[in-house]
Amino acid sequence: MNSRRRLLFLWIGFTVLMVVAGEVTGRMIGVEFLGMITMFAFISLLALSIYFYSDRILLRWYHAEEVKSDVYPSLHEIIAKLSKKMEIPIPRVYVVDSPMPNTFALGRNTEHSSIVVTDGLMELLDHGEIEAVLAHELAHIKEGETPVAGEVGILAGFLTALASVAFWASIFTGFGQEDDPAPNLIRFFVTALVAPPAATIIQVVMSRSREYMADEKSASIHGKGDELASALQRIDNKLKTEDSYSSGVNPSHAHL
Repeated sequence: MNSRRRLLFLWIGFTVLMVVAGEVTGRMIGVEFLGMITMFAFISLLALSIYFYSDRILLRWYHAEEVKSDVYPSLHEIIAKLSKKMEIPIPRVYVVDSPMPNTFALGRNTEHSSIVVTDGLMELLDHGEIEAVLAHELAHIKEGETPVAGEVGILAGFLTALASVAFWASIFTGFGQEDDPAPNLIRFFVTALVAPPAATIIQVVMSRSREYMADEKSASIHGKGDELASALQRIDNKLKTEDSYSSGVNPSHAHL
């Protein structure tokens, strides 16, 4: 089963669960069918919003700034050359000020796609290695995997954000007195509840085979698999250092 079908079944299951919960709540307060209709409308609106705006949300989340060819000419040249080889429209290019060497692709289709690159990646890798890694990301765009990855990131991020909501809610409802451990205990409790479902969503929908496919596509298009292997080795070594832990990456977006 491919990622899109898994995501579809995930949305169906999520919708059924929320609609049933809405109907039960509606019956409890004496408003039959209103809760079910409200929940269905909410989930429909949420699904459409995530589909059309997941990339914008994630770009804002990481303070990504769009850059033009006159600022990063080499980066634009690489992406334009690879996009032509893969026969896809040239995606928009964003840069994130982060020491973590990373890059990921976003967008609901090839016509509305973006490539995000961190400063850390450009400082760590040489020209050929950057080209190999970007070919990997463009392969995800060509295969239509970016909308799935974006939606999963927002859904999982929404669940994990509930812990912070519970933390601040506990403070503003009187639990947050000086030296009161209640807010942190509540956040820990909510995290324990929502983290497993968030991790399950990522594991169920995002198959590791997609990464191997993108690696193969990168080696085929770029023509130098050894440079991709070298880039991945350098990134892996960098992530094992202490500097990488201050990057502020949300675990819900690890699949990106």
